[in-house]
Amino acid sequence: MRRETELDAVRGIAALIVMFFHFWLIVPDGWKTHAYVTHMMGVSFTPEMLFHFTPLRLLVSGSGAVGLFFVLSGYVLSLSVARQRMTSYGRFIVRRIFRIYLPFAIVVLFSAALLPLVKTAPLHGVSDWFANEPWSVYPTEQVVAGHLLMIGTIPLISLDNPMWSLIIEMRVSLIFPILFILMEKYRNETLACVTAAYFCSSIFLNRLGENPPTTFMHSVIFTFEYLPLFVVGILFYQFRERISGFYGSTRPVIRNVIMPLAVLLLGTPTIGPENAVGIMKNLIWIVCTTIGSVSMICIAINNEKIRSFLQKSHMQGLGHISYSLYLSHMVVLLVMAYTLLDHMSLWRWGALSLPVCVMVAAVCFWFVESPCMRAGYWLTRRRYLKPELAG
Repeated sequence: MRRETELDAVRGIAALIVMFFHFWLIVPDGWKTHAYVTHMMGVSFTPEMLFHFTPLRLLVSGSGAVGLFFVLSGYVLSLSVARQRMTSYGRFIVRRIFRIYLPFAIVVLFSAALLPLVKTAPLHGVSDWFANEPWSVYPTEQVVAGHLLMIGTIPLISLDNPMWSLIIEMRVSLIFPILFILMEKYRNETLACVTAAYFCSSIFLNRLGENPPTTFMHSVIFTFEYLPLFVVGILFYQFRERISGFYGSTRPVIRNVIMPLAVLLLGTPTIGPENAVGIMKNLIWIVCTTIGSVSMICIAINNEKIRSFLQKSHMQGLGHISYSLYLSHMVVLLVMAYTLLDHMSLWRWGALSLPVCVMVAAVCFWFVESPCMRAGYWLTRRRYLKPELAG
């Protein structure tokens, strides 16, 4: 089975969307709702309207991009586990720790070191969220330890806000091989248990009105609100041949119109477990994200023109640095905000900051992420190979 490198590029696009989403959050709230950017058919459109109620929403849909990440993880990890059925659980976990946790820990420590050096005065001319939430707590030993232990509560994500999803990714990784085996042997029963866990966690946290979780135990329960997306990835792996066959045999209107439109569901606005309280809203979000993610992956794998584009070198390069971009961009934005925003307009700052985020991500990939991955593979390499594999 060929390695589906086009999915690396999909992950890179999702990381870019998360970065755009955070820049959108930085923009002052007043400008979003009162600036008029265009006038059509007697209606004046504000940025909030354009990026909330049109397909442009997809460009700043951070929650949809994260949901896509989780479905992709479920699918790609299924491929990995299936290829190495004799690989021990310990080897899998060690590689995931080196792949996810070590780069995360290094970036968090960098953020903790930079905060007291850079944050010397309050930010002005930005949104209330950006001025008050990221870097909201001084990095004491206890705060840094809470981040490194992935406690997952406020303020123990303030050194690198996107880490909330990495906590979920790491926790699910710990049980993923077991989940994969259960889905292989007891699919219906496992689906029933995952569904029940999702509804129980959603009902429990919504009754508490917690957004985000305030205790470690509640943070663990919060993880179950996203577990179905990983299971969707496993299901995509199990039925991938049927899905590909359906895509190839279905009518062109479905392939070329309906499925691309379904991708827009990833931009379902303002709902999702991490930024809304409401059981029905959360359910709508996870259904829309599932449909959008599956459509996106299906198109990337089976549409020849899209696949060829995603396999181009620049798209593959973006895919390679996607995790580093996701991990480091908020720290870069914070450093540049506290050092440069007093000296230039927000828009000039944004035009400078976004490419710098990509460049720093490339450096992070080569000097942090890639060495960590190599170390993980070196530690878990097989000492003895069968003779036919040795050459």
